[in-house]
Amino acid sequence: MEVTVNDKKINIPDHTSLQGALNLAGINPEGVATALNGEVVPLTQRDSTILKEGDSVLVIQPFYGG
Repeated sequence: MEVTVNDKKINIPDHTSLQGALNLAGINPEGVATALNGEVVPLTQRDSTILKEGDSVLVIQPFYGG
């Protein structure tokens, strides 16, 4: 099935978790925030959050500077 991760469409197997999609997209899941269809998904819920066809995942990586 097809989902979008940071505006990039990727194909993932059915019943893939949010954590699984991050792994398949090559995104290091540590130190990032995630949202699914505009709703924040905490780190503790990524493994139990199963994606569906057409879902949109946003991954935000903090940056520091001044």
